[in-house]
Amino acid sequence: MTADRSDFDRWVLRPGPRTDPPLRLLCVPYAGGGPAAFQGWNELLPDAVEPWLLRLPGREARFREEPHTEVSRLVKEAAAVLGPALDGPYALFGHSLGALLAFELARELRRGYGREPVHLSVSARAAPHLPLRHAVVHRLPDDLLLEALDRRFQAIPPALRDDPQLRALYLPVLRADVTLLETYAHTEEPPLSCPVTAYGGTDDPEFGPGELEAWRRHTSAGFRVRSFPGGHFFLNTERAALTAEVTGDLLATLVP
Repeated sequence: MTADRSDFDRWVLRPGPRTDPPLRLLCVPYAGGGPAAFQGWNELLPDAVEPWLLRLPGREARFREEPHTEVSRLVKEAAAVLGPALDGPYALFGHSLGALLAFELARELRRGYGREPVHLSVSARAAPHLPLRHAVVHRLPDDLLLEALDRRFQAIPPALRDDPQLRALYLPVLRADVTLLETYAHTEEPPLSCPVTAYGGTDDPEFGPGELEAWRRHTSAGFRVRSFPGGHFFLNTERAALTAEVTGDLLATLVP
């Protein structure tokens, strides 16, 4: 690993470092989330896979930093640290906003560092070339923004509405992440040469099966869709089953 250690630790949490792992998995969280979104993954993944949990500006250990509102800037900064540090095969997993960021991070690492992943897993997100299904909400006043997001995801905790200190800490990050999603403009590039798996919740109102299937366009290799019971955050309720599926894909990349 040749990246500056302090920059690397700012961007990446390694909850269970492995010795010379055959594969590293970059995990990118959903809007408003951080490494805690992947609680328990270190224990559920095999020893052959070392998880690297991406730390985004504005939350958890980086809460004093301004959150980003431009996808291109965010992935360029992350790639500048990750590119030199990735001295072996890697894969990516991203959930919701994290799926979009993982996809763009894979393309940025390919463009800038000649490093393409061996697998990309995208979860709870429609393919990036598709138009937004919902009205733009990132400019709404705080209360209306929270109401709009709660209607869509059913995941806004009551404390975020009622606790002024919590709102002051968390809402700017959430608004910035929604801005990332709503201002993103897809640009065409050659498809990735690695396999892609798209995961979805059977009761997720954010997209339909066709919008998951549309990820096929972004790979010249294998593609599959897998569904789990639950809504947008099946990542939490189906953690063991999801990581088992991800593990199967990752171990397949290690077989000659």
